[in-house]
Amino acid sequence: MGIGAFCETYGITIKNRVLEYLLENQELDFAVGDMAKELKISKPKAYEVIKKYEKKNFVKKSRVVGKTQLYIINKQNKRIKLFLRDFKECLKIVAEENHEKIISMTSTPSVGPASTRLF
Repeated sequence: MGIGAFCETYGITIKNRVLEYLLENQELDFAVGDMAKELKISKPKAYEVIKKYEKKNFVKKSRVVGKTQLYIINKQNKRIKLFLRDFKECLKIVAEENHEKIISMTSTPSVGPASTRLF
C-alpha cells in the first residue's frame, strides 16, 4: 500500500499510516496482523498503535473469527468524524489535481511533423 493523500497532507508517520488505513477501510473490520502486512509494519508496532487508538476510542473490537480479534473504526467518535471529513477533502483535492493533469495533457497541442507543416 502506497502513501495516500491523507499522509501526504498530515505527515508520513506510522500512526498516520494506520489512521489512513482505517479511513480507507472504514466499512470493514480488520485483523491487526493483516493491517500490519498491508502497511509493511511490524505486528508488535501495529498492535501498539491499535491499542493506543482503542484507548482513544478511535477503534473498537467488532468480532472474533477463530482466534483472531477484529476491529473497526469508531465512526461515533468526534475526532474520527473530523478525520473522515478531512480524508474526504484530501480525496477531493487528489481528484481535482488528477483531473487538471488529464485536462492539461489532452489539451496540449502535439509537437511533431504534422503540427509544424503549413497547409
